[in-house]
Amino acid sequence: MKRWQPVSVLSDIRRGEVAGVRIDGREVVLWREDTPTPALHAWEDRCPHRGMRLSFGFVRDDALGCLYHGWQFGGGARCRLIPAHPQVRVPASIHVHAYSVREHAGLAWVSMDGAEDFPVGGTGPDNVQPVRTLHVNASVGALRHVTGIAPDAGIAWHGPVGLAVHEPVAGQGMLHVVRVADAEEVPLPALSRWAERLRDAVESGAVTDRIMNELAMGELA
Repeated sequence: MKRWQPVSVLSDIRRGEVAGVRIDGREVVLWREDTPTPALHAWEDRCPHRGMRLSFGFVRDDALGCLYHGWQFGGGARCRLIPAHPQVRVPASIHVHAYSVREHAGLAWVSMDGAEDFPVGGTGPDNVQPVRTLHVNASVGALRHVTGIAPDAGIAWHGPVGLAVHEPVAGQGMLHVVRVADAEEVPLPALSRWAERLRDAVESGAVTDRIMNELAMGELA
């Protein structure tokens, strides 16, 4: 089944920045152009020249450069510059594998299998503020159960707080926390600390009902 997965909070991929993530065991580079209207891209995290991770690279305007030999790839994922041979017309066959990516609800969503229709209506409001992402040493199934995320959904809303998960590798989970931007009744520092306590409880196998109830009641410690 084709699907979209939330893989990072948007605050981790600002203009001109590069971030490496894993999705279902595959390495992906997320990068944002350094332009007036900076688009977000999701590519295979491997330069087709020598296999160097592109997440070690650098952004130059609307292109991502490989750290190893400086090959630059434009927004269409095609190589457009080989610094050692600047006058050479680069063959169209030299390109990086690109994945579909969308920005919504404070999160970067990626489809690894070519999903086309993005389910905007089912993922929450647009005026959302990213909070943080945490690695959790537990299965995504356990995280989904604790946070109330349906098997076919990427995010669950608990009042103004959204909790999303994805699986970087088997047996591990990433928990993404976002908040409706004007929900001042949920302070960001308190929400961040709450997320840490939830992570610790899940990893230790402790009962999480009380922690989740704090979120439901708006009583974050």
